[in-house]
Amino acid sequence: MYVQLLSMRQATEAALAEALDLRPEQARAALKELTTWGLVGRHDASGFRAVVPEVGLDALVRRRQADVERARIAVGHAFETQRRTTRRAEVDSPVEVVTGPAVKLRIRQLVNSVRHEIRRLDRPPHLFGPVNRAEIEQLARGVTYRVVYARESLELPDYLEENVTPCVEAGEQARVAAELPVNMTILDKDLAWLTRPEDGQDGTLTIVYPGGLLEALVGLFEICWKTAVPLHLAAGTGPSIRAADRRLLVLLNAGVSDTRAAQSLGMSRRTFYRRLEQLMALTATTSRFQLAVAAAQRGWL
Repeated sequence: MYVQLLSMRQATEAALAEALDLRPEQARAALKELTTWGLVGRHDASGFRAVVPEVGLDALVRRRQADVERARIAVGHAFETQRRTTRRAEVDSPVEVVTGPAVKLRIRQLVNSVRHEIRRLDRPPHLFGPVNRAEIEQLARGVTYRVVYARESLELPDYLEENVTPCVEAGEQARVAAELPVNMTILDKDLAWLTRPEDGQDGTLTIVYPGGLLEALVGLFEICWKTAVPLHLAAGTGPSIRAADRRLLVLLNAGVSDTRAAQSLGMSRRTFYRRLEQLMALTATTSRFQLAVAAAQRGWL
C-alpha cells in the first residue's frame, strides 16, 4: 500500500482499496498501521499522502533500533537480577550450564522434545554447520519456526543457500535484523538456551527454565521479531531468474553490503555490479529501491 500511495501521490481510502483489490476494512487497517509507523499522513479530509522514504523510513529505523536497545538493557538487568538471586542457597537455580562435547548432544535432546514452536535469534558464530536437517524434519511434522537472522549470518559463505533458503522453503518464517544481541533459541514456552561458541571448542550452552529470566528472553525475541525485516524467498509466479540473481536480490533486500554480498555469492565486485546493472536493465529501473519493488512485484523476492 505504501508503494501504491507513493505512485498515486494522494488517494482516498476507497481509491487505495480499489487499486489494490482490498476490502474496505483491510485498506483501513493498513492505513492505520502505516500512519502509526509515520509513513503515511492525512493530507486533508479527502485523502492520504505517503511520507517520502528518505524521511519516513529513516525515522522508522531509528525508532526500531531504540526498541532493540531498550530490550538489550532489560535483558542485561534481568541477567543481573538472576545472578543475585541464585546466590541465595535456598533458591534452586533456573539455569543449567553445559560445556564441552555434551553441548551438541544436549541441544539435539532438547530439539527432539519440542511440541509446537521454536523461536530463534540466529547470529554467528554457529555451533553446527550450515545444513539444518533437524529443522526441516521438525517443520515436516508441524512444528512452527520463527527465526530472526542477523545480517552477518547471511553474509557467511553458503549459509543463505544451504541453511536459510531450504528452511524457508520448508515453511520457516524468517526475518532479518541489522544485528542481534545474542544467539538464542526458545522452545515452546518451556525453556530457552543461549550458546557461546569458543575457538576450536564446543563452547557453552546456557539453558534457562521458566521464571523471570525466561520471560525477559521471550520479550527480547518478540521485540527483535517485530522490528526485523521479513525475508522473502518466495518461489515466484513471474518470469524465472537465475538462482544466483535471486540470492543477490535477497542479500540486497536484507541490507547486506555490496562487498559482503559479492563474497557470499562467490563473485568479484566487478561481476557483482555488472549483474546488478543487468537486473536494473531487465526491470527498467534506475535505483535499488525501484529494483526491490520490481523484484517483489514479479515474485522474485
